[in-house]
Amino acid sequence: MRFLLVHYNEIPKPMVSSSVVTLGNFDGVHLGHQAIFKRVADKAKELGLPSVALSFYPHPLKVLRPSEAPLMLLPLKEKARLLEAMGLDHFLCIYFTKSFASLEAEEFVEEVLVKGLNAEEIFVGRDYRFGRDRKGNVNYLAELGQRFGFRVRVVDPVVVDGILVSSTRIRRMLLEGRVTEAMKFLGRPYKLLGRVVKGVGRGKSLGFPTANIEPDNELIPRNGVYSVAVEVGGMTHPGVVNIGFNPTFEDDKEVKVEVHIIDFSGELYNKEIGVLFLKRIRGEVKFPSPQLLVRQIREDVKEAKGIWQEFFSKFGGSPSPSFWSL
Repeated sequence: MRFLLVHYNEIPKPMVSSSVVTLGNFDGVHLGHQAIFKRVADKAKELGLPSVALSFYPHPLKVLRPSEAPLMLLPLKEKARLLEAMGLDHFLCIYFTKSFASLEAEEFVEEVLVKGLNAEEIFVGRDYRFGRDRKGNVNYLAELGQRFGFRVRVVDPVVVDGILVSSTRIRRMLLEGRVTEAMKFLGRPYKLLGRVVKGVGRGKSLGFPTANIEPDNELIPRNGVYSVAVEVGGMTHPGVVNIGFNPTFEDDKEVKVEVHIIDFSGELYNKEIGVLFLKRIRGEVKFPSPQLLVRQIREDVKEAKGIWQEFFSKFGGSPSPSFWSL
């Protein structure tokens, strides 16, 4: 897949000779987004054209109303990986700036979708808005399509257990620690990506060495202890992660993400790893002594391993990264 992150005036014209396009923020690449991507990829294959996902970076609200901007579910590089896994040919990401936001809806369509992408078909969600002050909607896009020669196809939202799938809803679930529920809407476990950094070594002294992660993700699930799968060097391992302040020791001022990889030995410092959330085991607790904390950690590890085995038994039994792919 070709990935371009460019300013509006740097988009090649044309970038492709013709294309099938979808556009949106696509934060989370959840089941609703996946439904759109599948339609785009299938139509592009049918027409013999390249498929393009068009998105924006950073999220528009970070530029226009920073105090209202949501925490992003995906680092940009992970979004690109997921789009490639969905079979898309191009991922065009435009830097969102105040000058870009001032483009009128018609100018955006003509300069980007027509001159840049030569769109023949455009797939969007029913509530999609675009252009200056979000004045453009699906009906207006269809009108412009008649003028410029492209067809607009509207993809209905996806509903799970009677609930509309949305990035906003998934964020709320994760911030409440409902990671197993969020998985049903994402279509996969929520993944925290990050680099392993040096910690104080307390986990090792307690008999449970931990990797301290500096997350790339903006959204960190609610403080507590979780059963997780950990991606390291092309393999997936069972693990247990603690998110919080380590209240038993009362010396941490910032939230930390510490993962213990079960039955694992090897150097992790400075490596990029992925932590996939399976289930919340408990909240963060202040224990009267380190000894009682160790006793609880043993129980957490036992429970986390059981949850890991249950998930793999349910979903195929192979601890390879492909188990978690789209």
